[in-house]
Amino acid sequence: GHLAYLVPPPRDDYESWANKKSGTSQPQYFITCAAFGKHGQVLWAVTKCGNLLAFRTDPSMMNMLRGQSDDNDASAAIALANKQLSQQPTLCVKVPGGAAAWQIIVSRNGKYILINSADCSLRLFDVEELSEVFDDVSSSSSGQKKRKANDDNGMSDDDDNNANNYTRNADIKPRFVFQDNISKAPWASCDFSGDGEYVCGGCNSYPQPGDNYKLFLWNCITGELVDQLTGPVSSLYSLSCHPTRPFIAVGTSDGLVDVWGARLDWVA
Repeated sequence: GHLAYLVPPPRDDYESWANKKSGTSQPQYFITCAAFGKHGQVLWAVTKCGNLLAFRTDPSMMNMLRGQSDDNDASAAIALANKQLSQQPTLCVKVPGGAAAWQIIVSRNGKYILINSADCSLRLFDVEELSEVFDDVSSSSSGQKKRKANDDNGMSDDDDNNANNYTRNADIKPRFVFQDNISKAPWASCDFSGDGEYVCGGCNSYPQPGDNYKLFLWNCITGELVDQLTGPVSSLYSLSCHPTRPFIAVGTSDGLVDVWGARLDWVA
């Protein structure tokens, strides 16, 4: 298989100190989780310091990962690898709270991004709002490169890399922040419903784990808590929503998978 880095691995302390002294250092991101957008053209990632990053995936990189690149052209493969090693995100959004994130999910309809953070919060971002800033940055970067190319003085390789590595810091607030307002328990897992209209979050009893787990269901449009379910005596490890039906599968500490269905209102 092929491997390509979107960001350089964290450097050691001495190299980071030397680069800061020389003024050549670039932002270093410690990414904890990542997810592709609906069409795979954008890769969303979250860092240890609570930054939401957006990377534009290069088609040539995707072809290389699929094994569709020309193996005889070794120099092109090396140049592509070096380009990816120095690539920086196009968009950087500071997640409120600055807490580390351990899960990021993109809804199946591609409209929302859900971030599960260590501060016991689920934050819902609107992809359309993020994409407006993301597309503006991409357009301005492309325009800058074209203007530079038409300049009589030309454009050096370093300048071209700087244009590709331009990062826009945007102040975009989440659409909703979901919490267990009573226990303030951390979320063990979360997911979107198949149609992307609801968010499901699962947490364990806190501060005494192992009693019962709970499931919360929110509406993505209104932020309203739609339902709350209490599971059996076990700890929740993970959950996943069915892609087309109103089912939720929960992996638990007792070695079983609990499948939850929709509530039925019987009318005589």
